[in-house]
Amino acid sequence: MEIRLLEDLRTADDLSLAFSPHGLGGRMKPEDAAEFQQRQIADCDLAACVAAGTRDSFERLRTVFAYGVLCYDVYTMVTDQTLLIYEQALRDRFMEWCAGTITFRVAQSPDVSHTVTSYEDVKKCVGVMRGQRARLVVAAHAVEFNGMLYGLRQWARAAGLLRGRRSRAVEEALAKLRNGVAHPSGHHVDTPVEAARTVRDLAELINQLWGQTTPNGRLYPGPLRREIAVLSWNGSGRARMEPAAALAVPDSTEDEVNEAYQHVVVRAVPSVRGSRWDDVHWAEFDTRYETTLFPTDYLWGPGTREQARTWLERERPEGDSIDFTDRVFLVQDHERLLPPMRAAVAAGLPADEHLGIWHTVRADFPHDAFAHARGSGDPSAGHTRRPGDCAACSVEVLGSGSYDEALSAAAAALGPIQAVRPPSVRLPVSTFWPDRP
Repeated sequence: MEIRLLEDLRTADDLSLAFSPHGLGGRMKPEDAAEFQQRQIADCDLAACVAAGTRDSFERLRTVFAYGVLCYDVYTMVTDQTLLIYEQALRDRFMEWCAGTITFRVAQSPDVSHTVTSYEDVKKCVGVMRGQRARLVVAAHAVEFNGMLYGLRQWARAAGLLRGRRSRAVEEALAKLRNGVAHPSGHHVDTPVEAARTVRDLAELINQLWGQTTPNGRLYPGPLRREIAVLSWNGSGRARMEPAAALAVPDSTEDEVNEAYQHVVVRAVPSVRGSRWDDVHWAEFDTRYETTLFPTDYLWGPGTREQARTWLERERPEGDSIDFTDRVFLVQDHERLLPPMRAAVAAGLPADEHLGIWHTVRADFPHDAFAHARGSGDPSAGHTRRPGDCAACSVEVLGSGSYDEALSAAAAALGPIQAVRPPSVRLPVSTFWPDRP
């Protein structure tokens, strides 16, 4: 090995300087590159309640990451170590969760409890119980648990510590990458972009394990703010969304053009172009089907602009915050596949609209539920039809069959369902849902 001088060790790596806020291109100044790279993970702070061992390991990653400007290989080392801390975080959280006692369920036998003081004790108990095909008791469930990363992931989901359906796919990908690091089969090189993204994903996962969402997060975002908005459309198919405040004061420029529009009042996530949370399907709002990206609640309408203003002044509805993940959708397949709907709306359908095959799924977005129901009819697509996580997409199958069976599956997931029958209101714009009845 070549012994390098201290001055050489202090020299910025030319590869690291190639990564800038504008992508690859000209080389940044070393001091600018050092600041830029550190800022990529500067806001990845862990919640105060995170276990000390996990916190210390994570903070060491953030410290070492800064030295990637001097040695490009540091980014690969950070990525690899981040993936290993994935399992450490799950172990630390498991020990807090079990509070010194783990219980296994064996078929046709009483539950068996063990006292544990370390994760090594947990692994020993798993080894003892493996021959009996025992399953770990988690609340009302009994899950497969092998003491390794797979079992820890199953436990975290069953315990409700990890949420979201799309994030489950990322958890699976991280697990595969972690296994590749723990059992390497070749050389690999990661970029600063990959290293920063993996660190950020780990920070989100750790915080979620300890009950802390990440505002604007990629995997476990916090609740989205919904505001009162007015959706308007005319006979030519033009639609617009405006905040309710825009109607609070009469506008002297309003004329018969406004009278050609119909208006409905909704509670919706504001559309902000370019934002991660921009609901690009807001103009396809439908009171019967879930056709917008995020939950949109019907409040009033349709009517004229003046009627909408009068209703808003009288009722003064307020916005709220909502978690859009893990929603339950029902998809009806009768002559053709229809868009997803909420369980409450499905429960309010008249008897002559119960026909066909119904799918009940848990998904983050209605498009995911629709894609699964469409794919489940093709055996070659690999979509799961039995209850459980789908092997081909991000949804969880809750049930399928007749209308009554699908609604029962929804009630098992949500509890008692209060049927609603909103008035039939739909905006005329159709992009993703062109075949709405």
